[in-house]
Amino acid sequence: MKCPTDGNILKAGEVEAHAGYGCSSCKGAWLPKSYVASLKYTKEFEPEKFWTNLTNKPHHITQFRCPSNCGVLHSIDDLAGIKYCSTCLGMWFESSTLTMMLKGYRNKKEPVTITDATMGFFDIIGHLLP
Repeated sequence: MKCPTDGNILKAGEVEAHAGYGCSSCKGAWLPKSYVASLKYTKEFEPEKFWTNLTNKPHHITQFRCPSNCGVLHSIDDLAGIKYCSTCLGMWFESSTLTMMLKGYRNKKEPVTITDATMGFFDIIGHLLP
């Protein structure tokens, strides 16, 4: 597989403590669909919901080829640094973008804090009130 940014060969290994493919020159990361789905084992992450939200957001076709060579990558308007293949649902993360995304999801073994519970409570109340 080749990096969509600079054409270098992607190397299999750990990418942010998850299996993936990294580019040694641009520091981008490619996660095939099954690798993205495996995030649910370590993070409070719902892959199907994530892909549904992803494909429903405004996006644009780019000139970048999918590293799996099955199509072109799409960019998402409000997710800078992330591109996905609409054919295989693999995802390309520019340098440090995967790190930033993963910070948004709690680890499976993290305890729920009072702040989290309070925010969740107010979110629910906000949705119930007109």
